[in-house]
Amino acid sequence: LQDLRDDDPECFKIFLLGLQTGLRQREIDVITWRQVNFEKSVIYTETTEHGHTKSDASESEIDVSPDVMAILRKFRDGEPQSEFVIRSEVAPRPNANYGHYRCQSIFRRLTAWLRGNGVSTHKPLHELRKEFGSQICSTYGIYAASTALRHASIGVTRDFYLDKKMPFVSPLPKIG
Repeated sequence: LQDLRDDDPECFKIFLLGLQTGLRQREIDVITWRQVNFEKSVIYTETTEHGHTKSDASESEIDVSPDVMAILRKFRDGEPQSEFVIRSEVAPRPNANYGHYRCQSIFRRLTAWLRGNGVSTHKPLHELRKEFGSQICSTYGIYAASTALRHASIGVTRDFYLDKKMPFVSPLPKIG
């Protein structure tokens, strides 16, 4: 990851946000520094002048680890001033009637990097979000994962986001 961080900081920020916060691609594309609260260690997902969230359930406060916030703060303080967390020369088009991403070229570079590092799924960027959900589930359970992913129902989390890496079995307690 150090090579990604040093060689392509915008790709690294997308990777970090996808894997450590579970943000959707659209959310990453238009997230602004105003939505990042360093004091509370949260990122706000909300409808803004740049775009809307996927659903009402998607509007939320996302808890972010202090380590991730420290990395984001270094990026913010060390870069030329930008409204957006991910810097791009392309302007947002909130009312576009097609899938416009201001960070499309950066998403392509990260997709290539992920594929070069073994992620062979159809949507490598979305795989970061799925891994985030799987990690939350394995540590805190499916309800926490559903909440962290901001799903309207737990069924979506169960059916599409959890990686069943290990069998879900209850160990037999010692008898006698």
